[in-house]
Amino acid sequence: MRSEEVKKQGPLVFLQKKGKGRLWLLLGGLLLGVLLLLFGSGAFDNQREAAVKEGEWESANDLAAYQAALEKEIEGICEAVHGVSSAQAMVTLGSGYRLVYEKDAKGDPAVVGSGSSEAAVYHTLQPPAVIGVGVVCKGGDDPHLQKRLIDLLSTTLGIATNRVCVIGK
Repeated sequence: MRSEEVKKQGPLVFLQKKGKGRLWLLLGGLLLGVLLLLFGSGAFDNQREAAVKEGEWESANDLAAYQAALEKEIEGICEAVHGVSSAQAMVTLGSGYRLVYEKDAKGDPAVVGSGSSEAAVYHTLQPPAVIGVGVVCKGGDDPHLQKRLIDLLSTTLGIATNRVCVIGK
């Protein structure tokens, strides 16, 4: 007779008659199942991927430190040239650090894992490109010395000569 009652009234009414504890247990289990489905399917992985996009690897401090170190190196190499002293350099960077991903045979990004745990494999982290250099130094007024410094910096940094400016103090 009880099974006939359950069929007539439905399972939730049967749970209510037995007590509220069972109803709360059923609702808690249902909520836990939904949460497991959400976290297991990778619904929240987009937030993690968004934080690891290109350009977000570096902070402003990292770029400033890289720029300052590059400027010090340029000042040092300029002062090593005969006739140049007390050089000050300023570097302009094109963008932030850039991730370079591994490619498979088809040229697509290589991935590791499967399903929701699939992730691209990155090959290297390229530093920002130098797009311009300005140098102020004693001796920078001499055209012969300017030409030598421009050629030196252009070759060293891999940028065009029109992207390098040298002037005297």
